[in-house]
Amino acid sequence: MRKNHRPRATLTLLALLLLAAAMAYGCSLIHNIPLNNGGVAVGRPAPDFTLQDAAGNWHSLSDFRGRKILLFNWSSWCRCKYQLPAMQEFYLKHKSDGFELLAVASEAQGFKWAGRYLEKAGVTFPVLVDPNDSLASSYNFWATENAWLIDEAGIVRMNEVGFDIRNPEQHTRLLAAMALPASGPSEPPARRPLDERVAARQKEVADAPWRLAARFDLADLLRQQGKLKAAEDVLDRAVRLDPLSAEARWRQGVVRYEQGRSPEALAAWEQARKLAPTNYIYLRNVQAYLDPDRFYAELSCGGGQ
Repeated sequence: MRKNHRPRATLTLLALLLLAAAMAYGCSLIHNIPLNNGGVAVGRPAPDFTLQDAAGNWHSLSDFRGRKILLFNWSSWCRCKYQLPAMQEFYLKHKSDGFELLAVASEAQGFKWAGRYLEKAGVTFPVLVDPNDSLASSYNFWATENAWLIDEAGIVRMNEVGFDIRNPEQHTRLLAAMALPASGPSEPPARRPLDERVAARQKEVADAPWRLAARFDLADLLRQQGKLKAAEDVLDRAVRLDPLSAEARWRQGVVRYEQGRSPEALAAWEQARKLAPTNYIYLRNVQAYLDPDRFYAELSCGGGQ
């Protein structure tokens, strides 16, 4: 019996139409689209991640265990960049209360553009960059401007899609979540040395070469070691294993960009965008790369408010 694929096709068409509408009317519309799930449910552990800061140092979410953490996802090509001054003000007001503000920028080009907005806003809280769009995968969202309040034990206590700290109602919900007691012990999890984690992932990839997730993890660990060519080899193999994996293509582009091979990076990013046409983060990153001056001039999304 033939399967009916019409519902899936209808949903894909709807997503494309909504994305086109968002492109036409600005990024303020994107957060009214229910496809941006916002990911990790309140009461669940916040997925750990390891990303790089502007100085090239690597940090994990679990490094901040024992403090209340406002995890804020933003980008230089979204209206959320205009929240940075208010974020800085909030951080200065609460940082002595066992609070940390951790911002993660969804930027394929690293801090090239994000750094300008951080400097302009006088940001002093920690900011990490996520060129691989890995946070979106683990936290289940596809457009920026999201926030999670994570307690001392690493448990999500607030989950806000389309978060704006200047919004009185959302600001009040954030303060209420910050006032909640810790849900458990706050000791950070034990972590093996980087070399041991690389060796373990290499064995996992050798035992199950078809598992793309293991390859992605291995490539990230190799990037942390500064072994960009080795990371690229791992991702090239992932692309050969699954030519239709948009994530494999995107990650391949990132490691090429980090090696200074921008035209090859763009080619991979364009392929990823075509494979995942409803991924707003892929789309905006490619547009920002292709025409940054016009792109940032056009994407005011609220006139800088």
